[in-house]
Amino acid sequence: MSRPTSEAPRAPADARSGPEQPTGSPPRPALSARLAASMRRHRTGYLLAAPTLVVIIAVFVGAMLTLLEYSFHRYPPGGGDIAGTLATWQAFLTGGYHWHVVWQTVEVGVLATVITALVGFPTAFALSRIKRPGWRYAGLFVVFAPLLTSVISRTYGWELILGDTGVLNWLLVAVGLGPARILYAQTSVIVALVHILLPFMVFPVMSSLGQLDGALDEAAGDLGAGAWRRFRTVTLPLTLPGLIAGAELVFALSISSFATPSLLGGGRVQVLATDIYNDVQNVDWPLAAVSSYVLLALAAVALVLFTVLQRRAGHAAQGGVTAQAAEPRGARGWIGWLVLVDVFVLAPLVVIVIESFSSVSYGAWPPPGLSTKWYGNLLHQPGLGSAVLLSLEIAVASTVIATVIGTLTATSLVRHAPPGRRLIESLTLSPTVVPKVAFGFAGFVYLHRIGLFGGPVGLVAAHVVIVLPFVVIVVTSALQHADDTLDAAARDLGAGPVRAFRLATLPQIRPALIAAALFAFVISFDEVDTTIFLLAPDQNTLPVWMYVYMQKYQDPTLAALSTILIGAALVLAGAVAVLLARAGVFAGLTGTGAKPRRRDLDTGKRTTDPHDADQHADDQHDAASQRQAASQ
Repeated sequence: MSRPTSEAPRAPADARSGPEQPTGSPPRPALSARLAASMRRHRTGYLLAAPTLVVIIAVFVGAMLTLLEYSFHRYPPGGGDIAGTLATWQAFLTGGYHWHVVWQTVEVGVLATVITALVGFPTAFALSRIKRPGWRYAGLFVVFAPLLTSVISRTYGWELILGDTGVLNWLLVAVGLGPARILYAQTSVIVALVHILLPFMVFPVMSSLGQLDGALDEAAGDLGAGAWRRFRTVTLPLTLPGLIAGAELVFALSISSFATPSLLGGGRVQVLATDIYNDVQNVDWPLAAVSSYVLLALAAVALVLFTVLQRRAGHAAQGGVTAQAAEPRGARGWIGWLVLVDVFVLAPLVVIVIESFSSVSYGAWPPPGLSTKWYGNLLHQPGLGSAVLLSLEIAVASTVIATVIGTLTATSLVRHAPPGRRLIESLTLSPTVVPKVAFGFAGFVYLHRIGLFGGPVGLVAAHVVIVLPFVVIVVTSALQHADDTLDAAARDLGAGPVRAFRLATLPQIRPALIAAALFAFVISFDEVDTTIFLLAPDQNTLPVWMYVYMQKYQDPTLAALSTILIGAALVLAGAVAVLLARAGVFAGLTGTGAKPRRRDLDTGKRTTDPHDADQHADDQHDAASQRQAASQ
């Protein structure tokens, strides 16, 4: 039996010619246009990131590869240079002294990290509970402001507090406990590192607290859980990613710290950073190269361990975070803790200011009299003026260069998202992983080889590498908060890419750009761990001048100079805080701020949170109603 058949209607002749297209698919010319536009966007992304990649590869990667090659040299006792040997590595790995230095470096890092976490987590928790944003910003300002003061000044402040005739021993004698020998020991180094690195713990924890879903804590309370149990079973597990991120930063910075262990350790606290400097001073460059790579390996191992912990904590915290932060419940009960932390943070700065008006040339507390002669003494210090000028020249030049190329790179990553952007981002941020002392010595060897040592070009290039990641991080955050539909609308109206960016995007990110530039300037101006290796014998920047002066003299001249720098830093800190708040960078820390539509870094597509989607739907409905009314 034959099956009945039915003929489909024949298509017109013009439709039958050529290959068939799937129903609903766009015409081929449209596909070609979209492909061409995507290729242009990716090509533009590569071009925008090119200056940063050139700087990172030519300066940072070149220096680190040169340092690696130099670690396979050996300086025999009789003189000469033997290349291509493992003798220096063998001497390091089989020497008991070097392993003692490695162990003490790890010990300092672990102690500083644990104590900073014990202080920083409750501080962030208390700040996140403050209801009034103004008071919350004020608390953040107190924690944040010392970060912009000179690290030498803060170290000097702790020397005044912990010294034999310092503030602490004065208090201990007053209450009948007798003096304590704390200075030039590991304790003084740990205390100063906790003070210096506390902001790096507070900010990541506050970011996690700002994303915590408050409904979970309320549900636990409704089920009868007390405050401690709610904290232990709800808050702490869900904020572990922020705590681990803070611990990673603090550990990496503490094991690579140079100035603080060198000045407060008094030669008794030997860590890898000070050991590298001593090897350079003793003209044993191959051993310094090996020590640098051991320090880098230590930082890399710590990074891997923290990454594993971060992933586990992230999986455990899934479902407990939200784009809308919980309403702060108030900091009642935490006021006393915040006062203690504020005293700890501000004490070295206050002591420095008081000491600058001392009438005697030695550190005595309380000062027996008051005088302003140490401010006048600044005018008679040889080399101070030239050190200030050199610091300003390097900081201004590196800030301008880093801000320009960093903004281009951030635009490439956020707005153009070219293939391989993760590699671009990793290369850009890679200098933050390498200890500054290791990069400083690498730059020392590298600049010698290419003939740029002691000149301004080499110094500026090294400082650009140091500050560039901070510019990219701040500007990237601002661009993710900026509304890119304004830029698209400007281009639809005929504006070119540069003009559209200048008119639509630049006004939105201008506060973050200024803040990033101020960050870069302060970091460059205060840089000492890398710069001390890159200066010729007749050169000094201001931080290096202060470091040398603190090693040689104990009079309050340094206190007078530090007081001037503290005043300038507080003004800059206030400006940076205001600009970052306007740019929305603090939105995650405070639980406030808009979350506009933006492009996702992985897909390049615009993403919108649910609240924005609801608002967008309402806007579309209103617009449709208005169009219908107009047509009627």
